[in-house]
Amino acid sequence: MARVGLNALVLRTDASYRNAGPSRYATNLIQALLSQPRTNHFTIFLNEQVRGLPFTPAQPVRVLRTKAPTSRTGVRVLWEHLLAPWQIATARLDVVHSLLNVVPLAAPTRHVVTVHDLSFMRVPGAHPTHRRWYLTAATWLSARRAKVVLADSRATRDDVVELLGVHPDRVHVVYPGREAVFHPRPDARVDAFRRDHGVDKPFVLFVGTLEPRKNVDVLVRAFGLAARNGLAGNLVIAGGRGWATDAIDAAIADSPVRRRIRRIGYVKQEDLPYWYCAADLVVYPSSYEGFGIPVLEAMASGTPVITSNRSSLPEVGGDAALAVDPRDAAQLAATMSAVLQSPERRARMSKLGLVQAQRFDWTVAAEQCLSLYRRALDPS
Repeated sequence: MARVGLNALVLRTDASYRNAGPSRYATNLIQALLSQPRTNHFTIFLNEQVRGLPFTPAQPVRVLRTKAPTSRTGVRVLWEHLLAPWQIATARLDVVHSLLNVVPLAAPTRHVVTVHDLSFMRVPGAHPTHRRWYLTAATWLSARRAKVVLADSRATRDDVVELLGVHPDRVHVVYPGREAVFHPRPDARVDAFRRDHGVDKPFVLFVGTLEPRKNVDVLVRAFGLAARNGLAGNLVIAGGRGWATDAIDAAIADSPVRRRIRRIGYVKQEDLPYWYCAADLVVYPSSYEGFGIPVLEAMASGTPVITSNRSSLPEVGGDAALAVDPRDAAQLAATMSAVLQSPERRARMSKLGLVQAQRFDWTVAAEQCLSLYRRALDPS
């Protein structure tokens, strides 16, 4: 059996924006890997903030929590490059899979790395300067250090080949899967959830960390345009504050229908499936995504989706989601109105979304990862 390390320092369990895409990816992939027949000895590196395990091991596993506060990004960076090589050597790991773009560069073993996206290169203005510089350099080096590079989508794979200069044969698409908790719920329970949370029909829902590339400011303006043309209901914005949210704050403050815009912050994982089911429409107009988990979650919940025509989002939404220019408020407003005014169209989109969501499976992702670990260990 191979000794496989999983660098999951990005995994979080607290109620913050950091417990979002990459953290959920780590949790679900680890659960799927540990649910497979035992063919490897796994060692999982976690940060000090994770006390109880958010996954249930079906096989023996070694968990190493860092003593340093690696839940803080700066400390995690230092640990990965200064202390991780020693711990990896001491554990005699045969291969280490790093789950967020960067591998411990000096670690004496073979590496697999998941590159979720290259937004810091494709949309440089969406990140603080210091973050952009570090991620560009570290991801470029990591992609060369790793024997195998995983990408969340074909769009991200193309970016890794083009922007990082990695040979296509070394970059493999492993789609994230849908979580079982996202599925249609009985009408009575959804109606009760609406009453308990004070939301009236219809409402448009956005889910995601608030940051510039998500174009939430455009969504707010589009909702105002649609409301001016007779669209009823509300806009609910769910997600923790990330960075550079001034444009969102200003758009809401300037909106003529700001009283119909509700910000609910970070949503607990146990409540999130009901928010999706309660919504009449989910809108996710991001300029760039390596995958776009909210699109998958909404489709799996049976809720119609409007998303962006950029990067991986048409790939994830397929024929089920409508794709628009993420910076065109007028186009987005017209599309939202068209969907919300047609029950037949919403029903058709819901059915297509449920079918599309079935394409993404964590068990398949885990099986692909195990195969790629074997490839990384191949001495040829």
